[in-house]
Amino acid sequence: VANTHATFADLLKHTDVTQAQLAAHLDALDAGERVRQSRALGKSLQRRLWEVCADAPIFTLEDLIPAQETGTVRWAGKNSLPLFTHFEKRFSRQGGAVVGFNFNPGIAWFTGPGYFTTVQAPDRPREILFDYTRVPERAPAGWPAVKPNTGGTAKLVYGGMHDFCRRVSSTVIIGAATRLGKPIDAYFVLART
Repeated sequence: VANTHATFADLLKHTDVTQAQLAAHLDALDAGERVRQSRALGKSLQRRLWEVCADAPIFTLEDLIPAQETGTVRWAGKNSLPLFTHFEKRFSRQGGAVVGFNFNPGIAWFTGPGYFTTVQAPDRPREILFDYTRVPERAPAGWPAVKPNTGGTAKLVYGGMHDFCRRVSSTVIIGAATRLGKPIDAYFVLART
């Protein structure tokens, strides 16, 4: 699999690629290139990445946003949906919790901010969980107003959602969405900016 000119997508097309090889490739890139290569993955490669990273080392809340961080941490993403595929998830520590929302100016007017709380996944110890059924009581400074995901168009998009995320590297994760406890064959990749 060693090829200095291979991209993240090229590596994923190899049937024998490992999570460790992907991590080494991504860790060698600067943040801008890591985001660019992550955002180049379509749905089939995101699904493949989810499978390759099944036994990846644990990804923790500390990996997502360090405990000493007092501001907003941004992760650039690409989802496997047909439209509005580029977005960001933004995270902040609020008391003892890690909260986040989806930043996507193209559709935020329609979907709302899509707030969630992030925890270590209770039954999946290697993964973190973005829980859209638990929203913070208030927004961190500079963030949009908190809206529940239980009504209107927000319910259609975020209602009953749990996103499970696995480590790809120290600064890239792959997520798979579930609704009401069932996988929905929707994925997203995030790279820290």
